[in-house]
Amino acid sequence: MAALNSTIPTVDLSPFSDPASFSTSDRLQAGRALVLALHNLGFAKISGHGVSLADIEEMLGWSKKLFNLPVSEKMKAPHPPGPMPHRGYSGLGVEKVYSTDDMEGHAPDEDVGEALRKISDFKENYEIGSEYDDQQTNIWLPDDVLPGFRPYMTALYERLAEVGKLVLSAIGTGLELGIDDYSALMQLDSDRHSQLRLLHYPSITKDKLQKELFTRLPAHTDWGSFTMLLQDSRGGLELLDPGAQSFLPAIPEEGTLVLNIGDMLQRFTNDYFQSALHRVSVPDNVVAVPDSGIPERYSIPFFVAPPPSHTVTTLPKFISAETPAKYGPVRFEDYGAMRAKYAYQDRGSHE
Repeated sequence: MAALNSTIPTVDLSPFSDPASFSTSDRLQAGRALVLALHNLGFAKISGHGVSLADIEEMLGWSKKLFNLPVSEKMKAPHPPGPMPHRGYSGLGVEKVYSTDDMEGHAPDEDVGEALRKISDFKENYEIGSEYDDQQTNIWLPDDVLPGFRPYMTALYERLAEVGKLVLSAIGTGLELGIDDYSALMQLDSDRHSQLRLLHYPSITKDKLQKELFTRLPAHTDWGSFTMLLQDSRGGLELLDPGAQSFLPAIPEEGTLVLNIGDMLQRFTNDYFQSALHRVSVPDNVVAVPDSGIPERYSIPFFVAPPPSHTVTTLPKFISAETPAKYGPVRFEDYGAMRAKYAYQDRGSHE
C-alpha cells in the first residue's frame, strides 16, 4: 500500500558539486541533511548533483532508442544465461529480481529458481559496466545497430561514477567521520566495478493485467553500497518507509535523482542506514485501471559498489553496548553471488 500523502525529502548537494561557490559550513550542513534523510528512511532525492536536466533527457533519449529497436537487433548483445557476467541485453521475463526473504522458506527438494519465477518480471534491461572492469567485460551492440551508443554509454558510466563519489563524500561529511573512518567509507565505492542499468517497462493493457500474473519489479533491496536512479515523468518507483511500514511513491521531481541505501552500507553502519526496500508494481485494483492500461516507463539506475574482493566490515563507530554488532565481515563478491544466484537461468533462449 502506498502512502500517497507522504513525500520523500530532497537534499541539495550543490556544495559538493560546486565547492568553489560554497563554504565548509555549507558542505557540512548539506551532508548532515543527507545523512538525516538516509538514517530516517534509507532513501532521499538529491538535487545539485551536477547532472543537468538536459543531460537527464539525453540519457533517457538514448535508452528509448535502444529499447525501440527490434528484439532481433537487441539480441545481438545478449546477456549470458547465468548471472555472470552481468552485462548486455535481457528480454521480457529473463531476469528475475527477488528479496532475501523470497529465497527462504522453500522445501528442501523445491527448485527455488523455478518457484521465484512463478510471477515473472515484465521488464527488459541492458547492463553496462566500466570498460576497465577486470572482472566483467561489457557486451555491446554492433556499432551499426545503434551508432554512437557505446561511446555515449561509456562516458555516461564514468560521469555517474563521479557523482557516486560525490554522494559518498557527502555522506562521510554528514557523518563527521575522522580520516581513517572516512577512508574506510570511500572503499565502498569502486569506479571500475559499479553498474549502469537501462530499464524499460513496456505498457500493459488492462486485459493483460486481468488475465496474467506478473509484476514489473517486485520489492527487494540492492546489495551494493547505494543506488542512484533517474526516472522519466511516469514515475512508478515506490520505497518502503521503515517507520510507517507503507510504501512512498518516488514522484518524479525535475532534475533530481532518487538515492537509496544498499546492503553494504547497512552492514557498514550496523543498521544506522537501512537498505531500502523498493519496488515498481502493477496496480492492485485492476478495475480502476483505465481501459488503455498503464503506460510504459523508463528508468536508469546506477549501482555504486565496492571492489569484488573488498571485505566489508562494520565501522567500530557504530558498535556499542546499546547497538551491538549485527553483521560479520563479508567479501562483496561472495555476497553478490549469493544474492544473484537465481536471477538468471539457462533456458536455451532469451527471446
